[in-house]
Amino acid sequence: MKMKQLARLSFLMALLMLISACVMPAAPAPSGESSGGESASGASAEAQQIELLYMTHNHAPSIPLNESIIAEFQEMYPNVKITFDNSPHDNFEQKILTAFAGGQGPDIFWAGDWMVPQFVDAGIIAPVDPTAFGVNSDAEFVELFEAGSLDAFTVDGRIYTGGVSEYNTFSLIYNVDAFTEAGIELPSKDEPMTWEELADIAAALVVEEDGKIVRTGITWPPNTPIWTVLIAEPMLRQLGGELINAETGMPDFTQEPMVQVMNYMAELRSTNAIDPATYTNLLQDFAAGRSAMIIGGPWAAKPLGDMNPDLNWETAPLPQFNAAENRVTTLYSWAWFVGSQSTPEEQKMAWEFVNLLTSKQQNWWDTVGYVQARKGDIDGMSLPEYYAQSDERLSVIFNDYQYGKFQFQSSKYFELSDIWTRALSRVWTGEDIMTVLEEAQAQAESAMQP
Repeated sequence: MKMKQLARLSFLMALLMLISACVMPAAPAPSGESSGGESASGASAEAQQIELLYMTHNHAPSIPLNESIIAEFQEMYPNVKITFDNSPHDNFEQKILTAFAGGQGPDIFWAGDWMVPQFVDAGIIAPVDPTAFGVNSDAEFVELFEAGSLDAFTVDGRIYTGGVSEYNTFSLIYNVDAFTEAGIELPSKDEPMTWEELADIAAALVVEEDGKIVRTGITWPPNTPIWTVLIAEPMLRQLGGELINAETGMPDFTQEPMVQVMNYMAELRSTNAIDPATYTNLLQDFAAGRSAMIIGGPWAAKPLGDMNPDLNWETAPLPQFNAAENRVTTLYSWAWFVGSQSTPEEQKMAWEFVNLLTSKQQNWWDTVGYVQARKGDIDGMSLPEYYAQSDERLSVIFNDYQYGKFQFQSSKYFELSDIWTRALSRVWTGEDIMTVLEEAQAQAESAMQP
């Protein structure tokens, strides 16, 4: 159990000792290695034991890597003990919020970019301490990362993450053999097809046996709100729309681009190109041949190979409505946060730990398949070059990053994404699109009320 008051008193004593000795050690280098001097936080923490709680969702490949990085950090800082807590993804975000509400929030934790407005409004995350990363300002800290990768974590000029743990865009992933069997020309790796072309192809790839669909043309998790946003929001933006009106700050479910997107979704369903009833699991359905196309990110490569080594798959750019005018893909990411309730010395050591976590780009890719946004070189290659060399099909996906935009930002993200998902489900059952969208708008306006 933490002893917060004792920790604060110990920190003040340590600080007085530092001032009297005129000691100002250097921060660790960004690589996590010693920069030739003892870290400032390490010196100030030596007079006391510091306990940190680190919470993540339990993505199986990430657990042993997290444990090894924790062990490395505790060897670097013997006075620090990190308790690692991981739980199922389905209730992870709620667990985080409940922990903070009960006064037992973690010192370090994973969460998605869509949670940032809610976290900031609740005051439960701390702005980054750039000195833990070997730099002296937020501007220098931003330069450690790929351009734009921290945009979703920057609020009123303050950066609220120590690094992106899983940085993703979406592209088209398709079964080559299914295309060949249907006599369909393989998509270009450079120029995106249109969504209309995709609809025709997806309909042609559907396979029925004895009146039962055994292979859909395309699929994605149909009842998962974040997936509705990740798939449909780029379409909306390609048509010039935004879910949140920039002038009013309110959602707009009845705008013309939204009507066009939902009409397109209805078309996919009418031809059985997509069939929510046949969906079980995104990657498993694709690996087993139950779907001919999926939309996914670089994280898909390794598990697809593990599930079906003989699967003949390829990639193509994310389809577009108006590619010549407004090519848009999606960006989404998980990142590391530090809790604002932690004492100053706990926060300092938490940021030091995040610095070490983000310096392990090669490990995160090789063992987990997570793309990191923090820049770095491996064996003389840039990170994207290193990632792509493991599978040349990923080069198409990495090219789609440059067109990416993060999801809409709102403290009501979950309510709005759920409204969108329920509206889409109704459209897929054949309900009138404008009626559905008008009712969705009324629900959204109600959800936005204080």
